[in-house]
Amino acid sequence: MNKYRLQGLMQRKSQTGFSLLETLVAFAVLILVLSVTMQIFGSGSRSSRLTHEYAQATMIAQTKLAEIQADQGELSGTDLKRYHWQVQTQKANYSDPGMQDDYHRPFVANDVSVTVNWQSLGKQRQVKLDSVQLVND
Repeated sequence: MNKYRLQGLMQRKSQTGFSLLETLVAFAVLILVLSVTMQIFGSGSRSSRLTHEYAQATMIAQTKLAEIQADQGELSGTDLKRYHWQVQTQKANYSDPGMQDDYHRPFVANDVSVTVNWQSLGKQRQVKLDSVQLVND
C-alpha cells in the first residue's frame, strides 16, 4: 500500500462527525433550554396582562368615585363589557368628642365605596376604593 494512501485513510477515520448519542444529548439540552425560556416569557405575558387589567379596574373605580353625587345611594353598571362596578354611599357618623352638642357643622360626611369586579385567568378579581365625601348641609 502506498504511504500517501495510508495517511489519507488515517485522516478520514480521525475526522468523523458527532455520534448519534452526542446529537441526542445536544437536542435534549436545546429542548430543555427552550422550554424554560418559553415558560419565562409566558409567565411575563400573563403578569403583564393582569397588571393591565388591574390598572383598567382602578381607573374605572377612580372615575366612578369622582362622578358620584351626594346621596345617590347605590349605583351599578358595566364598563368595557367585562368590568362590573358598584358604588355605595351612606351617611357617615363620625363623632368628635371635643365638639359641643349644640355646634352645627356646615357639612355632612358620606362614606363612599366603589367596587369593580371582573373574571380573569379563571379567577374572580376585585378592586375596591373607599373614600369620604363632604357635602354641604
